[in-house]
Amino acid sequence: MISKDSKDFIGSIERCMKVIKAFDAEDVEMSPADVAAKTDLTRATTRRILLTLAALGYVVSNGKRFRLSPKILDLGFSYLTSMHIGQVIQPIINAASKKVSETCAVSVLQDDDIVSIAHSSFDRFDQLTFYPGTHLPACVSAAGRAILAHKTVEKLDTYIRNVKLKRHTPNTITTKANLRKELQKIKQQGYARVDGELELGLYTLAAPIFNDEKIPVAAVTFGGNVARINDQNIEKKFLPGLFGVAERISQVLPNKHSIF
Repeated sequence: MISKDSKDFIGSIERCMKVIKAFDAEDVEMSPADVAAKTDLTRATTRRILLTLAALGYVVSNGKRFRLSPKILDLGFSYLTSMHIGQVIQPIINAASKKVSETCAVSVLQDDDIVSIAHSSFDRFDQLTFYPGTHLPACVSAAGRAILAHKTVEKLDTYIRNVKLKRHTPNTITTKANLRKELQKIKQQGYARVDGELELGLYTLAAPIFNDEKIPVAAVTFGGNVARINDQNIEKKFLPGLFGVAERISQVLPNKHSIF
């Protein structure tokens, strides 16, 4: 991996990605000036990028304002198809979700966030929390902690040193010492559980998915309302299935030695 200081780094691609990522649920439609303000790019640069994306079909415009087009999904679909998410992983989590009657999701670590790449819901209200593409802070999610707990000492020390902890609910772990202690516990027991730390009433369990080199490349999560999934019933009702799904996905990874 190269750094931004490398002569091989293409800054125009970075600026293009900034423009694409500027669009979200709060800013669905924006002018070049709006995008410029949000990305710290010049208005002229954002205008050229938006016009180029429009010519390629990734954004649409009414002449003054721009919004993403459905074609932008091609970028994410390329990832999903290359990793055989639909053919290999989706049937596994569909069966798991049906068996436990709760949402099942697979997520990967991206920078300081956990990103859902596949999910199956047993018709529950909380399915949106795990919808593919959803970003959640790794430090407060079961999937994120399941992966972080198995990082090398050096990588974990770097993460904890730089992470910014935010209180989302009264249950959220907000000190680095307590987070480190929780990660040590997770590594020993083999799974992570988060009870209402990100959203009150939401309980999640996660186990790491390893490649052949025993590196955690993803995590599988069971999640639902705390009235249905909680500390009193996870050992018999959920943990055996969770570990089974993690092991099965580990066995069918497209490239046994790579990461997602």
